Amino acid sequence: MPQAWTGRRLSGNDVRGLFKPLRRRFMLGQLAMAVSLIVLVLGGTGCGGKSKTTTTKTRTATTRITTTTTPTSSVSTGPVHGRLSAENHAPVVNKDWRYSLTVTDAAGHPLSGTVDIEFVFSGAVVGRDTPPTHPVTNGRWHDTVRFPADAVGEPLTFRAVVHTRMGSITLDWSIMARP
Repeated sequence: MPQAWTGRRLSGNDVRGLFKPLRRRFMLGQLAMAVSLIVLVLGGTGCGGKSKTTTTKTRTATTRITTTTTPTSSVSTGPVHGRLSAENHAPVVNKDWRYSLTVTDAAGHPLSGTVDIEFVFSGAVVGRDTPPTHPVTNGRWHDTVRFPADAVGEPLTFRAVVHTRMGSITLDWSIMARP
């Protein structure tokens, strides 16, 4: 199991090989899913007998993420609205990469709370910021992070999970570190 990556002040030895085992495990999971799907489709084609079809209605909430010329990720549905903006989608290794977070209620009033910063690879959280939780005061949080050399070329998601008294939202930002 790879060691958790905090996103700050780690040497190359601390993070060496962090992403490769996860990529290998993800590819094996995709292969297993494909084989299961083929077995399910082929196994169900020659079966006879009765079948019963039921229909269920479900309601799902839709979250809209928009991208403009100024890079941002936003949530504008529900009681909590948020916007994550950063310099770009290609941070440079061992250099400060700035990001900002704005959180409001549906009427546009700033909300205070906390934000957890996570680093995601193929849907799995592979690291957290140090410290992982930061205060959001008057609807704002700004900070910088540095990416280690082993993050170069790996498709990551920078994730901000915001918690307020009115609810929680998740803001994702796709990144790929460069040398």
